[in-house]
Amino acid sequence: MPTVPAGAATVGIPLTMFAMESLPFWRTLLAGCGLATTLSDPTNKRIVQAGLDTVVSEPCFPIIAAHGHVADLLDKNVDHVLVPNIVAARTQWTHTNSYLCPWHQTLPFMVRQAPALKGQASKLIMPTVDFRRSRKIVIKALHKSLSPLGISRARVAGAFDLALAAQERFETDFRKIGRGEVDKLIKSGRPGIVLVGRPYNVHDAGMNLSVVRKLRDYYGVNCIPYDCLDLDDVDVRDVNETMYWNLGRRILAAGRIVSHHENLHIIYITNFKCGPDSFIKHFVRSASGKPFLTLQFDGHSNDAGVMTRCEAYLDSKGILRQWRDDQVTSSAK
Repeated sequence: MPTVPAGAATVGIPLTMFAMESLPFWRTLLAGCGLATTLSDPTNKRIVQAGLDTVVSEPCFPIIAAHGHVADLLDKNVDHVLVPNIVAARTQWTHTNSYLCPWHQTLPFMVRQAPALKGQASKLIMPTVDFRRSRKIVIKALHKSLSPLGISRARVAGAFDLALAAQERFETDFRKIGRGEVDKLIKSGRPGIVLVGRPYNVHDAGMNLSVVRKLRDYYGVNCIPYDCLDLDDVDVRDVNETMYWNLGRRILAAGRIVSHHENLHIIYITNFKCGPDSFIKHFVRSASGKPFLTLQFDGHSNDAGVMTRCEAYLDSKGILRQWRDDQVTSSAK
């Protein structure tokens, strides 16, 4: 990442939503523009409560938490907060759209109008970016939001190229790790769970009550996030020819990969008010050819019901029974 000079202006990045998938891009972009970055704290009860106190509508839980993350950054006295209006994601698939959901797209405009934050709306950096457009158009949009900070278009262009390279390195390394873990499972024949869902649901322990860690620690389950699989070349047009959302296409691609391996199964992590997921889930069974478990989170803090459902699902797959047998064998030694 480019070196940032001492005393540079600080831009806060909410550690949620877009950042859970593309943080390398945004941090490198800002550093390339000579801006220091600060992350909000991981999602916790304080941030969730700040989101509830700030939001004025009734969106999904991740959007509520995102308001709390912005409030957390403003409490840290950063100079600016990055809240991009991302219209569509990068993807090699040109036959269909790759839009983000309406709540995610309009997050900066909701945050700007929240009465509790309105007095600091001038601190928000809100580029409108459609990553399906040309490099020239994306750089123009980024420069428009960064030019008030005295950053030239040439500098934004250079930082953009560095940011894309950083994101691609991250994704390549992540997929390499995933490829290795899947190969181990296939060779051993041991069961594994592929976790599908939006990155801010799958990877944020504060959003999903640390269910991924608990599956591993309590039951020895091998958990693989779907976004570390090789999804780019998986064709799912026979399942849904015109999947509207890029994340939806990738979730179905993960389902297709699972369908090829008897020992892989799916847990779908979502939240109660997610409109896109309510459509996408319908196609996951077709893509994977297997029943799967859906876990919905909505800000509650008690994991008893969640873990009960996990135990029932693991038992139905024979995973829990195998784990119990391993525990008995280990104790007998």
